[in-house]
Amino acid sequence: MKHALLALALIALAAGCATPYREGQSAMRQGRFAEAEGFFSQALAADPGRTDALVGLGIAQYKRGEIDQASETLQKALLVRPTEPSVRLYLALAYLRNRDALQAEEQLTALRSLNIDPRIGRQIDRALEVIRQGPLSEPIRDFLVGSLETQAELSRDAQEARLQAQRAQSYYYYPYYYPYFYPAFAYPYPFFGSPFAPCVLVRRGGNFFCI
Repeated sequence: MKHALLALALIALAAGCATPYREGQSAMRQGRFAEAEGFFSQALAADPGRTDALVGLGIAQYKRGEIDQASETLQKALLVRPTEPSVRLYLALAYLRNRDALQAEEQLTALRSLNIDPRIGRQIDRALEVIRQGPLSEPIRDFLVGSLETQAELSRDAQEARLQAQRAQSYYYYPYYYPYFYPAFAYPYPFFGSPFAPCVLVRRGGNFFCI
């Protein structure tokens, strides 16, 4: 009981210290893209040098379907963060949405050369192969965009879950305290009683994935 109260107190403290950027991140994770765009804009108004907020703004604009605005924002972010995978990815997706396969290919090729999750790398290889075969039909383009974005989000969720696992272990030794720190969609195997921890379970679209 004492540990549970401490966990809740820590969560409340963290919530009280939220900044516009953190609020933007939270809104993005929950699919509240319009709110996320507003929070990232607030963060940039307070500190124009916050390139992480600039990246977040571009992605939020993309998620809202503001493709031209997203492209412009992400191009600015690319100038200061040329090795940021999410910038290259969402810029490529924006170009695909705008039927600019040549620019999309350029960004995906650059993204492939970065240190990225191998699963995203394989998805990019398949996408590049299709793009280089010739003109893309509407269904094929939509499929490429959807598959790349889904894989990127799965990898992001898994990375966040692993970071939360590390933080939780710094507070508690026993796995059953983890739910106080984990979002509802992600739990490490120890919580389910497994003697191994080969991956993180991530729930997306009602299904669980081992990543």
